[in-house]
Amino acid sequence: MRDEGDYLSYDETLSIVRRYENSLLQNQNPFFDAIEFEGIIDYYMAENNGAKASEAVSIALKMYPNSSEILLRKADMNVMMQNYEEAFTTLRFLEGVESRNFEVYLIKGQAFLETGQLHLAEEAFDRAVDLSIEDKVDTLTRISTPLLDMDEINLGCKYLVKAFAIEPDNLFVLFDLGFCYERMNDLDRSIFFYNRYLDINPFAASVWYNIAIVHTKKGLFDKALDAYDFCLAIDPEYESALHNKANTLATLERFPEALEAFQELVQYEKENVRVWCSLGECYEKQEIFDKAMECYRKAISLDPNHAEAYYGIGVVMMETGQPSLSLDFIQKAISLDPEQYDFWLGLGKVNFEIGQQDEALKAYREAVLINPDEAEAYLALAEIYLYQEKFKEVDTLFDEVGGKFEANASMNVIKAAALYLTKRRKEALDALKAAKKVDPLSIDDFFSIVSIINDDEFILQAKQL
Repeated sequence: MRDEGDYLSYDETLSIVRRYENSLLQNQNPFFDAIEFEGIIDYYMAENNGAKASEAVSIALKMYPNSSEILLRKADMNVMMQNYEEAFTTLRFLEGVESRNFEVYLIKGQAFLETGQLHLAEEAFDRAVDLSIEDKVDTLTRISTPLLDMDEINLGCKYLVKAFAIEPDNLFVLFDLGFCYERMNDLDRSIFFYNRYLDINPFAASVWYNIAIVHTKKGLFDKALDAYDFCLAIDPEYESALHNKANTLATLERFPEALEAFQELVQYEKENVRVWCSLGECYEKQEIFDKAMECYRKAISLDPNHAEAYYGIGVVMMETGQPSLSLDFIQKAISLDPEQYDFWLGLGKVNFEIGQQDEALKAYREAVLINPDEAEAYLALAEIYLYQEKFKEVDTLFDEVGGKFEANASMNVIKAAALYLTKRRKEALDALKAAKKVDPLSIDDFFSIVSIINDDEFILQAKQL
């Protein structure tokens, strides 16, 4: 006979499950004690096999109809199988006979959570915590896990904070608190808990990876790179870390280092189209155009409909003095993905290069529609209108923009040029003053655009701004 509170090892459970399944195959009535049935049911639930768990529960209850532990598993199984009404029926019965059993309220809370009754779930979970005596931290983490899985981050954090107060060095708790505060955008607190984890276990690659993510969100790219390096020192094959490190280096325009990282990454991800495109871009930025072309063509061989690869080839063609060929590839990219802002910008640049100014204007207008909060397309439009001496259109464009890009030096320079060329000297000086406030060297750009100025007084005033 087993004593109450006995538990089965994994090997014991496997052996019992085999005996149980053999008895069913031989059409025998399986006989096991209650604890053995509990192990059988737990095994099937861990395997997410609701049908076999349900069968085992039915057989067990015929032998042990008053077993609270088996009834608990019946309720848990029904929650897993989304048979919520049946689960609640069993739980109401258990509350009557096992009102001090915290497991009842854990399962009840899970059922309420999955049926969208968050307030009732919280009440049930709080009751489970109150009744849990021996290992309260385990109970708290068992509550927080499904809450985080269901994206109830704030409520999950509540129970993790309680667990932290009891066991401040619990690694599981520290990790999940770091994750929670990251999701809640409380980035400093997230870093605090991840660092506390590393104080205990500095060789946790996943924690270094998460710290890098948080530093990236804070705009601390150098710290993010350091964290990725620690992660990769612990686990050199941590592909996500290598990928993010490479992307971060590219974002910082540290292309030689980014190139090295992507070259390493492509050894792990030979079939990853995005990696080949990123590698191609690194070569392109360093004007190693033959290698860039090889990478983009490799990407197309892996995915003939990958728009970024066609756009990359178009950029290379443009950079190597083949604008007509460039146009074909960029148009192909747009046909595959017409919502890409950069593609329309590229189309505008190529069209302007080959003298198709009206087509360039159309492309930049499309870019504006896709992303009206980026200045580059507006700036390109203004430059073309200025080039065409369409000063009224420049005015209309700046009316459209309003004060959206008042901190953009280039926009103010273009505005100043248009104002000067339409003999609005005072307004031109105001625009130049705004440009100089952002970038003191921007006045030089103004004089490059308006190359012939015979107004000595204006030149003096502009230089004295």
